[in-house]
Amino acid sequence: MKKFSLLLFSALIAFSIGAQEVQNVSQGTVYLKNKGSDNWYIGLGGGTNIYTTKVENDADASFGDRLGWMGQLEIGRWNSPNWGGRVVIDGGHIKHVAEVNVGEEQNWLGGHLDLMYNVTNAWGTYNPDRVYNLIPYLGIGYMYGLDKDWKKPSSNDDLFKKQNQTLTYNVGLINNFQLSKSVALFLELGWRIMQDSFDGSSNGDYEYDNMFTGTAGIKFGLGGKQDFTPAELMDYNLINDLNSQINRLRAENEQLRLRPESCPDCPDVRPTVVEEAVYVPNVVLFRINSAKIDRGQQVSVYNTAEYMKANPNAKVNIVAYADKQTGTPSYNLALSEKRARAVADALSKDHGINSDRISIDWKGDTEQPYAENNFNRVAIFFVD
Repeated sequence: MKKFSLLLFSALIAFSIGAQEVQNVSQGTVYLKNKGSDNWYIGLGGGTNIYTTKVENDADASFGDRLGWMGQLEIGRWNSPNWGGRVVIDGGHIKHVAEVNVGEEQNWLGGHLDLMYNVTNAWGTYNPDRVYNLIPYLGIGYMYGLDKDWKKPSSNDDLFKKQNQTLTYNVGLINNFQLSKSVALFLELGWRIMQDSFDGSSNGDYEYDNMFTGTAGIKFGLGGKQDFTPAELMDYNLINDLNSQINRLRAENEQLRLRPESCPDCPDVRPTVVEEAVYVPNVVLFRINSAKIDRGQQVSVYNTAEYMKANPNAKVNIVAYADKQTGTPSYNLALSEKRARAVADALSKDHGINSDRISIDWKGDTEQPYAENNFNRVAIFFVD
């Protein structure tokens, strides 16, 4: 038991250290690395527990008579949308019904270090505004038993000599209900395994005793960010294209620099009559789960704005989409609406196009304008 405890404890420590040194990654998405002061929280809760052994279960007592009370204080941090760790300090009161135990009542203090895994984020799509999250946890801890008056069972012995104490293995489920980014309610169901002598008896039927716990309470963010931001990874094809344009412009500038400053023998050049421009539809491509217009996509908004300034009677309809392979239909519909509004806002606020000349529509993933899935994270300009 001690070797396994040491191994589990080492794994928890290694995770907490390593998670500070790598980028946050969740379901293939890279998230910006938050500050060390971000994503911390504190929680306070209380509830009940029941001690289960063979002699306890065989005793003539109702379920309600066996319930004790407990409370807990926890401090934790989420290192990514999927993984987090916490330290829990808890204590409470056990009601024993078996005569072989230390007495009818037993108090205890303890704590445990847990590794948490957000199943909802890991198996679905990360959404910082989601209300419910299911979070299993696994950890190792310690319990120190006291009598009903919170005194040591062996008052004449040293602190840990002949006292009721044990290492514990802890597993459980946290049902988290997010009220805001900084406040959440939780309902936690736990199970811990301990040495069979913790209750003062060891009848040899089982190597370990068990205690089931149920707590509920509230959590508060401890300042700083409480969510994660997807990283806007650079598009290397776009970078190569921009570099090619830069090199071409440099070459043209070099040719212009070599020309003479004046040319008295050159014929006069008549101004070219520019016919009305023909608008070619532009598109704005978005990153996965994002409605933010990347810097490289701003040129499409600019070109459309310039055309509309040159053609005062022109109007534009912006239709936005989401790809079908990620997200749910309802989520994608809302995401495509955000994309359409983001592009419309850029036209009106950044380029001065009157909002009366702009209309928007959004299709979610009900329509896929392109065969390539990634291209369907798009907003398309249709100009009349």
